[in-house]
Amino acid sequence: MTHRSLAILLLATVAVCVRAQPLFPTVAKAEQVERDKERRLILEAELAAERESLLAAMAGFEASHTRDRGMEVHRHQGNIKSLQRELDNIAPAPGSPGRAMAKAQRPPASTASAKDKGRFWDPYNRSSESTDFSTHPRRDSHD
Repeated sequence: MTHRSLAILLLATVAVCVRAQPLFPTVAKAEQVERDKERRLILEAELAAERESLLAAMAGFEASHTRDRGMEVHRHQGNIKSLQRELDNIAPAPGSPGRAMAKAQRPPASTASAKDKGRFWDPYNRSSESTDFSTHPRRDSHD
């Protein structure tokens, strides 16, 4: 056999093997629900333990205001936020109400005219009649 026919035969064999396998692993719905329940229980247990650790760290920080104690409190607060975010991302537990989402509302349009507002590039809201020369073109000192 030539190299070309050997390569074609090898590619055809690989293509057949790839088609025989599923594109991605699948999990039965009941099994996934059980996994989610177990994950929720583990995260809730970790969250409770982290809250207890935060209380202990805060008590230690009250006793001595050191940088290390402050960093420990901050670390526990960050861990609690992360665990809560993970819990929020899990599907709600069966039988429990879902998390209520509030829709963000846009503030009402302002009635102020465009002249009253500063220019969009001017963070200090200076008027256009300002004598600030920092926004003017460069001028030579010998004028």
